[in-house]
Amino acid sequence: MQDRPPETSPSGPVRAYSYVRMSTHKQLRGDSLRRQLDRSRQFAAEHGLLLDETLRDIGVSAWKGKNLRTGALGRFLEMAESGNIPKGSYLLIESLDRLSREAVPDALTLFMAIINAGITIATLGDDRQIYSREVLNGDWTKLIIGLAVMSRGHEESQTKSERISLANKRKRENARNGQDKITGRTPAWINAERIEGQRYRFSLNDHAKTVRLIFELAASGLGTTGIARRLNVERIPTFKSENGWFQSSIKNVLAKQDVIGIFQPHRMKDGKRIPDGDPIEHYFPAAIDKELYLRVQSIRKLTGRGGRKGKSFGNLFSGICSCAHCGGSMSIKTSLIGSGNVRYLACNNHVRGQCCDEGRKNFRYDLLEDAILTHVPEIGLADIVVLHDKSPALKELDEQIAALTIELNTVRQKEERLSLAIETADEPLERLLEQLKLRQDERRALAMELRDCQRRRVSAQAYQPETLYETDGLSRLRSAWESADDDEERFQLRAKAHAAIREVVYDISFDSIDDTAILVVANGVSGYKFRQGQLVARLNL
Repeated sequence: MQDRPPETSPSGPVRAYSYVRMSTHKQLRGDSLRRQLDRSRQFAAEHGLLLDETLRDIGVSAWKGKNLRTGALGRFLEMAESGNIPKGSYLLIESLDRLSREAVPDALTLFMAIINAGITIATLGDDRQIYSREVLNGDWTKLIIGLAVMSRGHEESQTKSERISLANKRKRENARNGQDKITGRTPAWINAERIEGQRYRFSLNDHAKTVRLIFELAASGLGTTGIARRLNVERIPTFKSENGWFQSSIKNVLAKQDVIGIFQPHRMKDGKRIPDGDPIEHYFPAAIDKELYLRVQSIRKLTGRGGRKGKSFGNLFSGICSCAHCGGSMSIKTSLIGSGNVRYLACNNHVRGQCCDEGRKNFRYDLLEDAILTHVPEIGLADIVVLHDKSPALKELDEQIAALTIELNTVRQKEERLSLAIETADEPLERLLEQLKLRQDERRALAMELRDCQRRRVSAQAYQPETLYETDGLSRLRSAWESADDDEERFQLRAKAHAAIREVVYDISFDSIDDTAILVVANGVSGYKFRQGQLVARLNL
């Protein structure tokens, strides 16, 4: 090597920073880390440099400059430019492609930023090179050598990325055609047996029974905390944790579409994991049927974000009560009357003195609950309290509704991705707008078909000969929680009633001026008007 660094400075030994970068953690198991550190130690020993070995970017790519934006290299450059690292210090790297694998203009910008901060770059490969302002001023041909190395590194990374992208695209296409799988990684309740290449055979294991139990408990109205407690009490094994079931793990299971066999491929973009193409149906064996999955999603969506509703689930109508004047939610407030407390539903906005002057009326909760449970027979038709097997017609309609709902959600996701693509202009704008219009038309058609199926289901259920027997199920549920001695039992029974109400009731609107509450059944066809705990009218909407 022609250029030798100074071995000391007036203030003592010159500092050198060994920069180690590896794109993946797997490389730690190889020889790369030892080799890079050994070369740095040898260089520092030969020239009397004080070596710092803490500068590492492990599992950080240099292809798109992540090591500069968020890694140790970026922090090093900031410290050098601010003077916290003395000028004349050395940055030791195995090769310039460890520094950057970006396109040459970006790599050169980083290279010159380090040089201009007063740092000398030393490469430690077979042909050692020294780069500093003084060296480049005396021999600019070294810069050409450096540019060639950085260009080669970028081209290698670009080629590798394109190959990986094509391979992943081919995997996704094969998976959509049912030929093979994208990966052998599966949820805990599915075993993957490799046949050959990327071909796997998936099968359900014993954990699938736990998945079904979780969904059945959720469909019965039990919340995630209650489900976790039930599984822990019954000593049901978790999927991974040794510390029992947690609320978060139950939420995770309930949110996954892979329980019904749907797999959503993902890819990384700008450091974020984003959906890659449309979901793939029938990718996994289904642990539960679509109808149960959608019933649970409907309950979870409507039940709000709250946790336990007191010791006995005090408000059976939480999340569906609104003020007729401002549209805001109604909340429970308690007042002391005589020797006891009485609970009321009140407009939350009016109570806060915000945006609602008309919603001043408080509605007795206990009277309303008794009236609704007594006079709204549709609640007794909810799947949660139905006591008989469904008729073939209902089963068929439920399957249609489940399939249409999932298809509609998929189309909505496609719309969102197309809208995002339009904003980022990744593809020709005219083509994206045309695709977006097709998706919008498809969504409208599916929504109309879904509403028609839902109306037909309500009619089919209402005219079943078992209707009177079914509605009696709610009466037995009420009797059970009224006679229950245990708070937990009472909570679970009322949670089941709450889930039944949320499945059937769309909204309960409270009019302070008229002193009425109007309950609308979810199909939007009929309603009930209550005043001071009494049914005053049945409405044809």
